[in-house]
Amino acid sequence: MEKQTLFTETVKASNCTYFFDLKEAKNGKPYLCITSSEKKEEGDYEKKRVFIFEKDFDAFSSAVANAMDAYAKKAEAAA
Repeated sequence: MEKQTLFTETVKASNCTYFFDLKEAKNGKPYLCITSSEKKEEGDYEKKRVFIFEKDFDAFSSAVANAMDAYAKKAEAAA
């Protein structure tokens, strides 16, 4: 059984593109692959990947939410 993509979303930033791909492993368990792709001066692309496995989804999601909350509080205080 090949890896199956269950969901994908692309986020284009100023100098980098992020790909969020929820996939299903051969064992049937889901995992999230986050890829950043940045174009270098030579024309090549530098890609970096992070894999988050199902057992870590809650902790990862919580950490991202906490980081966004901290950002919002800092931005609110600066305004």
